[in-house]
Amino acid sequence: MPVQALLGTKVGMTQIFAENGDVIPVTVISAGPCTIIKKQDQAVQVGYREIRKEAVERLLNKPLRGMFDKAGVKPFRFVKCLPANDLENIQPQTEINVTMFKVGDKVDVIGTSKGKGFSGCMERHNFNGQPKTHGQSDRWRCTGSTGSGTEASRTWRGKRLPGHLGNQRCTVQGLKVVKIDENKNLLLVRGSVPGADNGLVIIRQAK
Repeated sequence: MPVQALLGTKVGMTQIFAENGDVIPVTVISAGPCTIIKKQDQAVQVGYREIRKEAVERLLNKPLRGMFDKAGVKPFRFVKCLPANDLENIQPQTEINVTMFKVGDKVDVIGTSKGKGFSGCMERHNFNGQPKTHGQSDRWRCTGSTGSGTEASRTWRGKRLPGHLGNQRCTVQGLKVVKIDENKNLLLVRGSVPGADNGLVIIRQAK
């Protein structure tokens, strides 16, 4: 397949049984179908999830509507650039779906982790916290010293401190494709993938 990745959404986790009776934890991904909008340098621009006609003006601005009109395709909710290795054999407006994978393939799944807001250093960086003796009464979960008070007299850049946790791009590599449902465009991979249910993910051939 010239296109090496596919867009989808995470449906959720469940479990299936192998032929020998083993329980396999899997994540169900609604993968595709996607439509190729145009070709770029060593990549293709694809669209996923068509937008209803009555919602186009509400969800898309004028430049995006013009891009879809110029390409001759229907408006899509998600547009991403995916890697491709044989651009000469790729034609715009071609549909790609879950059939580009087969059972037993290894894939990498890219998604956005769940955002957990502001978190302290113990949850964010797995710090041990402060001692609970020798007069410590309200600093059990604090970071402690953050830098020298004489030579540097400041906190160095990159110091692990409390802050925003999650909501970052994550990649889980080497997940095995356990089952494919071509009629419903479902892809079942062993293990977990980043993000919440209904979150956008990119499924690509494992490197």
